[in-house]
Amino acid sequence: MIRFLSFVECVLAFDTAADFLGLTNGGYRALAQIFVSKKQNIEGTEQILVPSLKELVCEERNGLICTTVNQTIIDLLERNGDGQIITESLANYYEEHQGSFDGLEIPEHLRQRFEKYGAWAKEYYE
Repeated sequence: MIRFLSFVECVLAFDTAADFLGLTNGGYRALAQIFVSKKQNIEGTEQILVPSLKELVCEERNGLICTTVNQTIIDLLERNGDGQIITESLANYYEEHQGSFDGLEIPEHLRQRFEKYGAWAKEYYE
């Protein structure tokens, strides 16, 4: 399903980005979440309208445009969506970075939420 999005002007977002980047253990959403600058008729997607895709912090991976790891985590925290996905994303980041959140740049207004999920993430694989 996600491969065909390489032919669409979009950026993978939120849970879909986390899954694509390997931050989650996968398979949480039936619909692919994507940022778009104009709504498109794409079955199987949840489209989040943004003024411009060029203003997003993203990168190309395997032929698809996706928010960066840091931006994906910020977006998940900002949206305060599925706690399992946020915790798992932080836990996998923590494990992949030898027990550290170094490298993540979390805005001050999200620090409290990050600390809450970060504490759970540190215990996730224990």
